[in-house]
Amino acid sequence: MHWPKFVIENDKNRQALAKIGLITVLFFVAANIFLRKTISKNKEQLIISENQLAVKKVKFSQKIRLESDCPDERSGNPDATLTIKYFYSPVCFWCILEDQHFDELLQKEGQAFKLEKYSREKCADIMQKHKLSLTPSFVFSSINDSQEYTVDGYISKENLVKVICDVTGSCLKSEPSLKDKIAPESQKIEINFK
Repeated sequence: MHWPKFVIENDKNRQALAKIGLITVLFFVAANIFLRKTISKNKEQLIISENQLAVKKVKFSQKIRLESDCPDERSGNPDATLTIKYFYSPVCFWCILEDQHFDELLQKEGQAFKLEKYSREKCADIMQKHKLSLTPSFVFSSINDSQEYTVDGYISKENLVKVICDVTGSCLKSEPSLKDKIAPESQKIEINFK
C-alpha cells in the first residue's frame, strides 16, 4: 500500500515540528534550572551579606562595661575617626534623654563614631581638666584634628547627628535632610549650637 505524497510530507513536517518543539522545551527547562541555581546562589550570598551587616550593627551598638572607672563604658566603632567622651550622672534627667539618643544612633550608625561614657561622680578630675561643670557634657575629638571640642550641657539628637555627619563625612541613613551638609574628611570640627 502506498501512501499519498502529501501525507508523507505532512508526517515529515510534523516530525520536524515535534523535534523543534522538543528542543525548545529542553532549552527552556535547562534555562529554568540554570536561573533557579543562579538566583538561589545570589539569594544565599545576599542573606550572608545581610547577616554580616546585622552582626556589625549589633557589634557596634553593644555596650562594653570596662573595669576602669574612667571611662566606665565604651561602645561604637573603636577605629572610628570621631570619639565622643560623654560625661553623665545616673540621676540626671537630661542624661537619660542623651542615653536614649545614643542608643538610637549606635543602633543605626554605630560604625561612624566611638562613644566613651564617664560617670561624673567617678571622673570629676577629668571633667575639671576639660573645664566642664554640667551633666551631660561632651568632649569631641577627631583623628583628623588635634584639638578637642567641649560642650557643657544637653545636645539635641539633631545636633549630635550634625556633628557626626560633619566630622565623619557621611550622614546617618535616617537623616536624609542632612545629606547636603556632608563635610570632606580633611575639614576641621566646627561645633556651633547657639
